[in-house]
Amino acid sequence: MTNNNPDQPARWRIWLLLLLVLVVGGSALLYAPAKAAYLAHKQKRSLTLARQFLTAGDYLNTVLAVRQVLLLNSSNVGACTIMAELADLSQSPATLDWRHRVAEAAPTPDNKLKLAEAGLRYQSRPYALTTQILQELSTNAANVAYFHVVMAERALVLRQFDAAHAEWEIAAKMAPTNRLYRMNLAAVELSAKDPVKLAAARAQLKSFLTDTNYGSVALRMLITDSLAHNDLDTARKYSEQLLAQAQATFADRLQHLTIVKKIPGADFNKRFAALQQAATNAPNVVQMAMWMQANDLSTDAVQWLGKLPPKLRNQPPVKLIQADLIELLQDWPTLRQFCVRGNWDELDFLRLAFLSHAWAQMGESSVAKSNWHLAMDSASSRFGALAGLLELTLRWKLMVERQELFWALLENFPRERWVSAALEQQCYKTGDTAGLRRIYLQLVGVFPDDAGFKNNLNYTSLLLRKNPVDTESAAAKLHAQEPEDPPIASTYAFALHLRGRDAQGLAVMQKLSRTALELPALALHYGILLQATGHKTEAKQFLAIARTGANLLPEEKMLLEQVSAVH
Repeated sequence: MTNNNPDQPARWRIWLLLLLVLVVGGSALLYAPAKAAYLAHKQKRSLTLARQFLTAGDYLNTVLAVRQVLLLNSSNVGACTIMAELADLSQSPATLDWRHRVAEAAPTPDNKLKLAEAGLRYQSRPYALTTQILQELSTNAANVAYFHVVMAERALVLRQFDAAHAEWEIAAKMAPTNRLYRMNLAAVELSAKDPVKLAAARAQLKSFLTDTNYGSVALRMLITDSLAHNDLDTARKYSEQLLAQAQATFADRLQHLTIVKKIPGADFNKRFAALQQAATNAPNVVQMAMWMQANDLSTDAVQWLGKLPPKLRNQPPVKLIQADLIELLQDWPTLRQFCVRGNWDELDFLRLAFLSHAWAQMGESSVAKSNWHLAMDSASSRFGALAGLLELTLRWKLMVERQELFWALLENFPRERWVSAALEQQCYKTGDTAGLRRIYLQLVGVFPDDAGFKNNLNYTSLLLRKNPVDTESAAAKLHAQEPEDPPIASTYAFALHLRGRDAQGLAVMQKLSRTALELPALALHYGILLQATGHKTEAKQFLAIARTGANLLPEEKMLLEQVSAVH
């Protein structure tokens, strides 16, 4: 048949194109879920392998399996959890980083509480991160037993034994079938000075010794109690009983070594050598080295670490404990040489920090600063790494560097209120109003509905005369939303004063209670407005109150001086 329609070939081309689009599009639609399913299967399989390796104590293969998962999904909760457990086994500050990742990826109370526990191990007093998390969870997790467990643990490290006892009691009541909570309650009672209470606590712990699940835990508590009371014979008896159990750990063997070392004529040297031989993975090596450090064997520990097989010696946690020991010995040239080359993987920021410290102790301050900045760059935006460096600034008394780290933490983790609180305190201490404004700019960006942060930003902007017209408008808007809030009213009144509208500003403040007006921060601006509107006698009274303020900023002091000169 002859084709007399000139448009027909064009129609066939269109249908052919549509068919191709449908085929390609359909393939893509089928491919995407297939790929996602394959990747999910691969992650699940690698995680299963990682758990098996971890249970078997094969830590190198655990890391390799977990890294396969993290390459596919850096926020995989299971993978990050295993990395946290591995880091904690080696007592590495990276634990904090991995726990933080888990809490961000899955912000459940359980994950947040695990991060809080890590804060107790890897931060110093007053344990600001842990305190913040517990405060945040105090309303929603107060009916969770684990919350009270962490509260008890925090009280214990702060040596608040009564508070710890009360929290363990709450946890035990909430979870009556959890015998571990009851055991911990008894363990706290071991600190009692009353012989009757002490005997009762010991008797309760002894009742757990036949328990398959908790017998080893009870033995550890009884050993600690015996050592605390210098009862070496009892401690040794319990320790030998513990080592005979399948649940005995390398740490238990180290504790036994501690006991044997204190007993004259015991076979300490033989056991010590055997335990060194048994340290065949990074966590055990770190524990062994830390035990040697605690027992005045730091020099021997450095030599022992240096003779380990390269595959073990070069693992980052082992490198870190070796650097710690060299620093303790104050052998700065050796520390510099030890840290000048190599790569400690996720702990490389610590290598650079120790290198900086070595240079500083050798009098090379410019090289030390350069390496410190490299350490901060290596830490990048990792929470645990920055927090780890922060701990070192405390240890090495690096106040300038400490301040820099707080700013880096605020920039990267503005929701960590303990960070901004520490910076606020420092800014008030040094009279850094611009720094305070910088903090509130950051916080308002993250917490746009927080009236307190917005008011603080408005107030510091007014003190520094930053955008006075826009700031007055923002202060007016905030005051309209929160008309009963005294600091917000005071800020708005101050904005009106700066615009020459003193009578209106005074009217705003006169609506506040006498108690609020007598607060030093508010009394300053009330006094200024009284002075400006001719109420000099009353102004004098409130300006005197303002001078009693403990944290007056330089700009506030200047305002006081100016109004006093006019008076």
